[in-house]
Amino acid sequence: MYSITDVEQAINYWRARQASTDDFSICPRGRVLADVYGSMIFYRQEAVEPRTLTAEQNEALSLALAQRELPL
Repeated sequence: MYSITDVEQAINYWRARQASTDDFSICPRGRVLADVYGSMIFYRQEAVEPRTLTAEQNEALSLALAQRELPL
């Protein structure tokens, strides 16, 4: 299960590491996670199961969460 905090932290991770395509949008990996985050807020979900996400969303989440735990 991914908590809403996990999704938010993953979005922030990608925003800090990937450039957006212009000054008004979010980076590609952040964008796929923003869809998950927005849906969680709308439906008042505190967590989401990985099996309900696309492969791209799962990859963006798992990579970001794994990377944040590595020492700098």
